[in-house]
Amino acid sequence: MSSIPADRIYSLEGKGLKLTTAEDIAPYLEELRSVESLEEVRLNGNTIGPEAAQALASALKTKPTLKVATLHDIFTGRLKDDVKASLEALAPALLELPDLMELNLSDNAFGPLGATAMAPFLSKHTGLQILKLNNNGLGIQGGQTIAQALVDCQKECELQGKSATLHTLICGRNRLENGSAPAFANAFKTLKSMREVRMPQNGIRPEGIAQLVAGLAANEGLVTLDLQDNTFTEPGAKALAGALAGWEVLEVLNVGDCLLGAVGGKQVAEALKVRESLKNINLQYNEIEMDGALALAESVRALKALENLELNGNRFEAESNAVEMIKAALSENDIDDDVLGSLSDMEELTDDEDEEDSEDEEDEEQEQAPKTASEALSSNLDDLVSQMKEQLNI
Repeated sequence: MSSIPADRIYSLEGKGLKLTTAEDIAPYLEELRSVESLEEVRLNGNTIGPEAAQALASALKTKPTLKVATLHDIFTGRLKDDVKASLEALAPALLELPDLMELNLSDNAFGPLGATAMAPFLSKHTGLQILKLNNNGLGIQGGQTIAQALVDCQKECELQGKSATLHTLICGRNRLENGSAPAFANAFKTLKSMREVRMPQNGIRPEGIAQLVAGLAANEGLVTLDLQDNTFTEPGAKALAGALAGWEVLEVLNVGDCLLGAVGGKQVAEALKVRESLKNINLQYNEIEMDGALALAESVRALKALENLELNGNRFEAESNAVEMIKAALSENDIDDDVLGSLSDMEELTDDEDEEDSEDEEDEEQEQAPKTASEALSSNLDDLVSQMKEQLNI
């Protein structure tokens, strides 16, 4: 919810207007100019052509009090070159707005050309705090351009005797892949100011993930990290596990659908216990097995602020003793086990390792280990963990 007063917001949000010429947009710009001390403009859900963008740029220059520019989804149906021309018109105008703190250009398919058009603004505007570039088709080249612009902006801050102000970057669904990872890692390492980083669904693989995490490790104030639906495996998971100790105020960790694997999943699960500030954790669909779940049960005991834990789609049963121990650990911290999300889609192991134990051994395990949360709570959790480790040969 915006904290900006309604009388300082101008909105054409979701009106579906096709604004191609200066004449098309003129009546709306007249309304915009009439808003005194304008702090936020919302133009999303319309389509703007280069000529209209030029007129808009002229109007925005007259509003030095503008703080938030919501410009996502404003080029639907426009040609690639027209989008580039529109951005080239808007970027210099945005640069002249000293109070601008938030820019949202998500859901505009401007690709590398658009990144090039925005780079001069991103390189020079030293007051920007929040940058939203979700689903822009940046690709590797566009990602590299944006990341380098952020580095250049930090250099500009240094020239002006300022600290970096950018603290939030949302850059998902952009096909950034490994090729852009070194550039973003360098940007994060240079800035050191990041509090929220969301880069889901970018096709980044283990080497790139390790590079990104290494760069983010320099940002001690990181509160939210979302790398969902990229590929970690053991190298990425190891890097994440190592970085967790340095993020002392981290509250949200989303690495669902990241293929942590059995080894990587256990490494991350074990490392979580050092990050007591965590409130929301997503570890869904990561092929985490029983030993990882057991490690997580131990870590949960340290997570006294936990509000949400997503484990669905992993390779241990929803009715397993490890899940009961996780619930017992939550109860130990006076946290309702509703915090644990749905476990309706847990995977089953299909490899040969799942068939090594005999039916007699399985029966013995069931007899020796508690089956319910209440039974788990009646036992000493430390003893229970040790017992399960022996059963699992870990």
